[in-house]
Formats: sequence, structure tokens, C-alpha cells
Amino acid sequence: MSGLLIDSETNNPVEFANIGVIDKNKGTVSDLEGKFRIKLPHGFAGDSLTISHVIYKSVKIPIKNSKKMVITLQPIENQLSEVVVTNRKKKNRKIGVKSYNPLLWVSTVSDEMDIIESSKQIKIPNNRTVRVKHVNFYLRQGFETDSAFVRVNFYKDLDGSPGEKIVFENIIQRKQVEQGWVNINLEKHSVYLDEDFFVGVEIIPDFKKPREIYMGAILTKGKGFMRTSSLGKWEKVNGAQSINVEVEY
Repeated sequence: MSGLLIDSETNNPVEFANIGVIDKNKGTVSDLEGKFRIKLPHGFAGDSLTISHVIYKSVKIPIKNSKKMVITLQPIENQLSEVVVTNRKKKNRKIGVKSYNPLLWVSTVSDEMDIIESSKQIKIPNNRTVRVKHVNFYLRQGFETDSAFVRVNFYKDLDGSPGEKIVFENIIQRKQVEQGWVNINLEKHSVYLDEDFFVGVEIIPDFKKPREIYMGAILTKGKGFMRTSSLGKWEKVNGAQSINVEVEY
């Protein structure tokens, strides 16, 4: 199956949409021109291909041998959450995994021009609404590219595993891919959360060759999950990846 994704209001191409069969670990993403191509086994003929993007309504298409489809996506009306303004002095805190074990890492390869996403459970201070200002993650050596697009997603904490998305902003930045801590600055965004959540770090392919990721990790710091395909099934990792958030409350 192949096609082009366009915005229903502007007719502009929609880049980096997640395309796949939910929980079947088979997917891809649309490229910078909004185009996609995916090969699916015959056994998937009774399933639907889901096209999902954080700022657009999801679309489902019956799986069949279709080429050069043009698919329009409708933007979601983004409803901003209520923010209470006070004169109380703000506190800043870093929550999550702030270190790494030099002898431990989580590695994975995306070999079908698809995403790699790591997710870490974040527990916020009791009865607080926090503003997420930064997301940080640690990368190890072993990269063959000098930059990559990174998208940050936020998920509901569903009984200790990532649930549905809860922040509908397309938070994506291009970053140097090299050893060390990588910072995603969210201060231009208004990300306010008042309950425990999962933060996801999504590495988007360059559409030229498989992407191999080595992320720092530690065994004793809570719950971490990973998936290597768009809309694929989350798999629990032993321990958690080196991902943390800087919050203000």
C-alpha cells in the first residue's frame, strides 16, 4: 500500500504520521513530502491500516493492494487545559532517570524505515499541576547518522503502562545524534499535567537506512517501555531507560 497524506484545510503534505496495524508491530511513517509505502503480509488482509498523527483525527483504511492513494486528514481542535495563576514561588524539579549504568543500555534497530520509541513512567508530586519544561534522554555510542528528528509524546498512565495520548501538540525537533544527554526544550509549549504519566521519546527514521539506537538505562528506577513500530505493541524493558523531565510547579 502506498499513498500521500494531506491536510484537509491547507492541502499541505502531512509529514511523520504514524501508519500501521495496531498492536501488530508492522508500520511506517510518512516522509517529509507526506508520502508512505508499506508492505503487509497476506494474513493481515482482514485488518485495517490506521493512520495516526497527534494533531489530526485518526483514519482507518481496509488493508488491500492499493497504490498512490490520496488521504486527507482533519486537524483536531486543540482544547487548552485551564491554568491557575498564583503568586506562589515556583519550584523546579527533575523527575525520572537522571543517571545511567556504564555497563547497561537498551539497544534496538528499526529496519523498515519505522520509528523507535522509548517511554518512561513519570510520577508527579501529590496534588500538583506541573508544567513540563524539558525532556532529557541519554544516548550511547553506535550511531551512523549525525542528526535525527525526535518527537516527544505524552501518554496516560494506564495501570503502570502507556495508555492513550494526553497532549495533542506536535513536539518535534531535529537533534544531533551523538553520545551524551540530549535535551528537548518544551518552554515554547504549554504542557501542563496533573496526574502521573508516561513520556515517550520517538526517534523518526531518515528514510535512507535502518536506524540503530543505543539508549542509556538503569535497573532500579521504575518502569520503562519500548516499541519499534508505529502503533505497535509496547514491550516492557528490564529497569528503565535514562529519560527524565524537568518540571515547574
